[in-house]
Amino acid sequence: MNITTILTIITSFFIVIAITYYLTTKSANKKISAYSSLKKAIDDSTESLEHVTKQLGIAKAKLAEIDNETKDLQLLKENADKISSQLESNLDKFKLLKQRASETSVYHKTQQTRLKQTLEKIDLYNHVEELIDYGHVEMPEYLYETSARFTEEIKNVRQQQKELIKDKVAVICPSDIIISDHKPLNKKILNGQIKLMLSAFNIECDLLIAKVTPSSFPRTLERIEKLANGLEKSAATLSCGFNIKYIELKYEECKLQYQHKLKRQDEQEEQRLIREQIREEQKAIKEYERAIAHAEKEEKMYREMLQRAKKELEKSSDENKLITEQRIKDLELQLANAEATEARAKSMAEQTRKGHVYVISNIGSFGEGIYKIGLTRRLEPMDRVKELGDASVPFLFDVHAMIYTDDAPTLEKELHKKFTQQRVNAVNMRKEFFKVDLSSVKDAVKDITSVDADFKMTALAEDYYETQRLQR
Repeated sequence: MNITTILTIITSFFIVIAITYYLTTKSANKKISAYSSLKKAIDDSTESLEHVTKQLGIAKAKLAEIDNETKDLQLLKENADKISSQLESNLDKFKLLKQRASETSVYHKTQQTRLKQTLEKIDLYNHVEELIDYGHVEMPEYLYETSARFTEEIKNVRQQQKELIKDKVAVICPSDIIISDHKPLNKKILNGQIKLMLSAFNIECDLLIAKVTPSSFPRTLERIEKLANGLEKSAATLSCGFNIKYIELKYEECKLQYQHKLKRQDEQEEQRLIREQIREEQKAIKEYERAIAHAEKEEKMYREMLQRAKKELEKSSDENKLITEQRIKDLELQLANAEATEARAKSMAEQTRKGHVYVISNIGSFGEGIYKIGLTRRLEPMDRVKELGDASVPFLFDVHAMIYTDDAPTLEKELHKKFTQQRVNAVNMRKEFFKVDLSSVKDAVKDITSVDADFKMTALAEDYYETQRLQR
């Protein structure tokens, strides 16, 4: 290796050392400068940290103070949040309940319509309360003709009820209801509940149905329904309810029992009227027999007197002939009247339905617009009017019409039926007084019979008006 090369290497080595030194020194100076700045920054940061820590302590103290002061407000806010949450939940539930209530209302209206239709089929009176206010109840259209048939139908309906009870379907309970873990006990409790409901319902229904009257019939049906609803509510925890078929059978029993009572009353009243008619006819027949006997006696008497008068005529002188002839004429006339009376009595006795239907009033006793419509089979119908105006009333009756007809009972019955709403006494059918216009009675007679009846539209009431004048 030559010197030049060695020198070159040495020179290069020193150059490298110099460059390295320069670079190292420069780097060290930079680090020293940076270190000086970092320390200052650390000092500044430490100072700032101490200040922030101090402020933080002050803030924490204030926060603790504020937190202590606002505990009630925080609690209220928590409660408000809970209430708000519950309100939202309740609003949702309310909307659901409102929807269910709307659906229930629609269902209730539908059921009410169906119940109304059912009750309209069961109810026999359309205006019972209104009619009762006027003291009269319209007679229903009977389902059967005799009370005995009603009795059989009532037995049939009660038998159907017994079959429902026997089949254990009169009261319906869900089979999946759980009262306790012991299944036999569950069944025993349910059976006891069913028996209790049926016993209470049947006993109350029997009491209600036994007392049913024309005025209480609609209310009795309502009470049966309320009774069933009340018992179902008492058994709501067990979800027990009556079979609608069983309730309908109770309605049917009530309707049949109600009509049975009315039919029995009608039959008894009809029998009473028949007995009364028989007594009246027997009384009329006896009267006719007495009239016939009296007429025969008079006829015999006048006949004998006539024969004697004729014999006297043969023996009488010319002066007495005129007197005797006049006497004979009078006797012949009296004999003819007696024969006519006898013939009429015999005819009336043969046809007892013949008689007079009378329309009379007594303003002084009963007031204006009150008329008695009755019949009499007496040969002298005015005797009956005089009899009615005896000491039981203060004034005599005025006769407005005396209608002779071949079927007096039918005419009287039809007139009573025509003006049944205008009866003064709607309870006692034997009281034949009606608050009615006289022209209406006249028109009714014309419609019912072809007899040309003579009506006197004015009441004289002489005694009454004279009494009024004297009192004034």
